Amino acid sequence: MIISTIRRRIGEMKLRNKLMFSYFVASIIPTIVIGVTIYHLSAKSVEDASREFASMYISQATTNLNDFVDRYNRSTRSVLLETDIMDILNKRNPLTMEESIETQTMISRYFGRVSMEYPEVETVMLVSAGGTIYHYTKDPDKVNTDRLLEQVWYKRIQESETALFITPVHDKSYYGKSKDDATFTVGRILRNYNGSYAGMILLDMDPAHLINLNEDFLMLGNRYNIKMIITNDEGELIYHSDGATGKTAWKDIITDKYFADLSGTGKANIVLSKDADDGRLRIITEIPLKNLLATISNIKHVTIWSIMVFLFFIALLSILFSYKITKPVLNLRRSMKQVELGNYTSLIQTPLANDEISNLVKSYNKMIVKIKELIEDVYLAGLKRKQAQFLALQAQINPHMLYNTLESIRMRAVVKEQDDIAEMIKILARMFRHSLGKQHKHNLVRHEVEYAANFLFLQNIRYDNRFVLDVRLSDRVLDTSIIPLVFQPIIENSIKHGFHNYESQLHITIEEEFTESGDVLIRITDDRFSMTADKALEINELLCLSDSGGMYQSTDEGNADGGIGLYNIAERLRLQYGETYVLRVRSDEEAGTVVEMRIPLQDDIEGELS
Repeated sequence: MIISTIRRRIGEMKLRNKLMFSYFVASIIPTIVIGVTIYHLSAKSVEDASREFASMYISQATTNLNDFVDRYNRSTRSVLLETDIMDILNKRNPLTMEESIETQTMISRYFGRVSMEYPEVETVMLVSAGGTIYHYTKDPDKVNTDRLLEQVWYKRIQESETALFITPVHDKSYYGKSKDDATFTVGRILRNYNGSYAGMILLDMDPAHLINLNEDFLMLGNRYNIKMIITNDEGELIYHSDGATGKTAWKDIITDKYFADLSGTGKANIVLSKDADDGRLRIITEIPLKNLLATISNIKHVTIWSIMVFLFFIALLSILFSYKITKPVLNLRRSMKQVELGNYTSLIQTPLANDEISNLVKSYNKMIVKIKELIEDVYLAGLKRKQAQFLALQAQINPHMLYNTLESIRMRAVVKEQDDIAEMIKILARMFRHSLGKQHKHNLVRHEVEYAANFLFLQNIRYDNRFVLDVRLSDRVLDTSIIPLVFQPIIENSIKHGFHNYESQLHITIEEEFTESGDVLIRITDDRFSMTADKALEINELLCLSDSGGMYQSTDEGNADGGIGLYNIAERLRLQYGETYVLRVRSDEEAGTVVEMRIPLQDDIEGELS
């Protein structure tokens, strides 16, 4: 629809505007294509390079994260080898003063070794089987054990069956001073050799210590707003580069869950993901395309400005060249208008140039002179030809002579009391009068029915009344105009192809059906199955072809003796009424062979239908 509208608008443009438009299109489209291609290739190159960098860095981060998990898996498991510590955790009876002092000494010594070996650990906590909590913090702070026991993550650990665990980032509300800070906890459920619960060890650390970002990533992260996120298998945040670098406060993202969109449908970010710790942890890298492509946006701006400047020069040149080209064409058009009015003396001044348009003007002037010379000869020849045609028309047989002759023969038969012969001649005269088109200026459906009935009358005399015609048409349809000689050829086909058994009668029905569009569907049916469905389909395909044997084909498969065939009827319907009004054939298992034609339901059609 849009393309056809554009083509129509271009077709309506003047030649000068067409030339200008073609200059624009021929010049601007390559420029736009080149600019867009360069921009997209640059964007693709930057995107591929960023993907490669992010992929390498996420692989390195995955290795570091696996090393982190292995390291703390060994460190927390080493508690099981500390027999003194395990004995302290397994004690459930109240301790004496000496046992309490000794216990504190051994635990402090253990905490000292852990803090020396793992300087990134901020707090070490041991929880005994009886619920006693021992802790050590580097900063002068204190852990509120009651609040610790109320933490959601702590309750989840107690219900977990996993030995080593890493909690999501959570607040320090169970601390005394640093309540607004964030931390994550690495720990292990401690069990005795017999599998009984002995307690647990908890290590609180700053989330920034989980992954050490190198200088390259920090520089690119600040420049392109690249994010690195670590979550557990439930999508809970363990690490976020924005929180670790201070871009975003931990309290704003501490309770968020994150699930990476790896489908690529949004096209807003480049998202890469990789699993660590056997799938229990996931590292995700996000690179915003908007920030990434901002560095090459200058190419787009330069391209746009170049196109605008180029447009200005193209417009200037196209106006100058189109005027120079179209001026002789406009002069030629004015002269042709004069020729249309009958003025053959209007010649065009020949341009000085020796190009194609100049040669066209010269040829045009010669043509006008030649036309002027030939007009008189053609005019005289036309007068002579019309005179010859008039004489030929005078020599044609007068149809009235034929009518009068048939009437004389009929009267002779009446005198001889040959009533059957007289009736046959009377009917034949009516048919001749109808076919020669002198009785009715406008042909109606009523006349077609009468002509078909007369035809069957003559056939019944020949075949001993073997044909029955049943007309089921209303007066409205009978008084509708139609092209002549339509029903009789169809009925003749029915007799030729459907009448084989001389012992039975052939019933032919003409009925009507009104359509929603205000037309009428006239259906001619015979009760013999003379046509297969495949044959009907083949005939219909031929009837749909406007040049398959219409006005210029007087015979067809169904009427091989020189009569008017189905192709001729279909073509005349199409020429008279349009492509909507067609002729169709079908084979009905219950009714027989059916021929349908669609015509407009009108009371009068201007002009003589022939």
